[in-house]
Amino acid sequence: MTEPSGGYGDLLQTVKAACAAEPGKPALIFEDGVVVSRAVLWSAAESFAGYLHERIKPGERVAIMMPNRAEFMIAWLAVVAARGVLVPLNPSLRSYDAGHILRDSAARVVITDPEHETLFTGLRQSCPDLEYLVIAADPEPGGLVPFRGQPPGDRPTEAAADITNVYYTSGTTGPPKGCMVDHEYWLRFAELIAEMYDFTSADRLLCCLQFFYNDPPWQLLLSLIAGTSLVVMRRFSVSRYWQVVRDNHVTVLFGIAATASLLLKAPPDERDRDHHARLAIHVGIPAQVHAELVKRWGVPWVEAYGLTETGVIVSMPTQYADEMTGSGSIGLPCPSAEVRVVRPDGEDTDDGESGEIVVRAPGLMRGYLNRPKATAETFRGGWLHTGDLGRRDSHGFLYFQGRIKDIIRRAGENIAAAEVENVLRSHPKVLEAAAVPAPDGLRGEEVKVHVLLISVETVGSCPPAELIVFCAERLARYKVPRFIQYRTEDFDRTPSMRVKKEQLDRSADDRTLVWDREEQLGW
Repeated sequence: MTEPSGGYGDLLQTVKAACAAEPGKPALIFEDGVVVSRAVLWSAAESFAGYLHERIKPGERVAIMMPNRAEFMIAWLAVVAARGVLVPLNPSLRSYDAGHILRDSAARVVITDPEHETLFTGLRQSCPDLEYLVIAADPEPGGLVPFRGQPPGDRPTEAAADITNVYYTSGTTGPPKGCMVDHEYWLRFAELIAEMYDFTSADRLLCCLQFFYNDPPWQLLLSLIAGTSLVVMRRFSVSRYWQVVRDNHVTVLFGIAATASLLLKAPPDERDRDHHARLAIHVGIPAQVHAELVKRWGVPWVEAYGLTETGVIVSMPTQYADEMTGSGSIGLPCPSAEVRVVRPDGEDTDDGESGEIVVRAPGLMRGYLNRPKATAETFRGGWLHTGDLGRRDSHGFLYFQGRIKDIIRRAGENIAAAEVENVLRSHPKVLEAAAVPAPDGLRGEEVKVHVLLISVETVGSCPPAELIVFCAERLARYKVPRFIQYRTEDFDRTPSMRVKKEQLDRSADDRTLVWDREEQLGW
């Protein structure tokens, strides 16, 4: 595990100071009218921290599965105050993937809402470390009121070195790994964005992502530091998006992956430029629609690049926004970040030559939970190896070119092919399966699986819909394959018996070969 470099302080003290300075100012403004002041945010976090302090030791994990409710952010701050570690779970996870995370993290407490209570009740027997199940009932932000306690005592100075969160990110050879991040990660992230894009108290940032992502916490932290409020959508919605922006005087937008393309799918509206937005920051702007985004809404859209492991490390400065629109560039290295593009031997590539993007910066992840070998491999040579391909042009601008890792990136979600394959292999009629990305204009990539059944004669008794239902019961919805293609012969394999995926067809156009879940099942 790597050590914190120091210098950024304790995020909890930063939040406490911001809340004390302007207690009446909204910290969170939800689209449906729920407003949480800074005073309420802090007092609720302190109270819940008192409850947790009696139940967890420093460094123990607390899992949370919850939609965009105030209690999520209250719980985050409370866990940090109790010196625990928050493990966010995607609400679409089911027993297979949620169970893995609970067991791997040894979560002692789960915080959830009534909708997901049954899931965790069913998992308790297979998760021996899970002792407490906290159900945050309505109305918010009072859902955690039954779990009040006396705030913890004086905070030790060493708390600033604590790991605060573990984010499970999809790996290439197995189930997701827990990425450990700390105070320095969050404070660098928030302060960097605030500085690069000139945030002031006159700004308002929109959060349209689900809280389990690693972006909403830095958005809240940035808003508190800048003296403003975070506007939150319960769920991303094309039809509501711009009305939320207008109604709440949002000035800065933030999005990932398909959100930009989805917004363009809506018909033009005479109010398209009737808003207060001055900037849109986006991870993964499709180059082919970049100019259209700018023209339609009259706002510069700037690219940002980073991993869960790194936070933001490359971004497009606003002074280059116009000339680089549509270029496909992800920008320049952020202040304090060193970014190289290297060949397999570790030497720097020439301008225009593809290589792996490697990074060195303060506030990077501390490592992967329970995986020292994976951590050492990622940080080999003193640089964090992203597993992403990129190139640098003669002016220093960087371009993302894809992933070295065996990952399918669907609408901003990283899906480990191995995780999908493991579920399919557990089906009684499946002998082997291989998942590959199929190109998709809207979502970037879709999950396509090549399936070899135990016997060719069983094809008729194992229709694709049966495999879809099987996967949907065990995986998050976004991981369920869209395309299925059956095989009649075994896969070509490497000497180590791995499937040679580079030989597999990734197209999905031939309906005589490829079955499409959306066409056949409507989802």
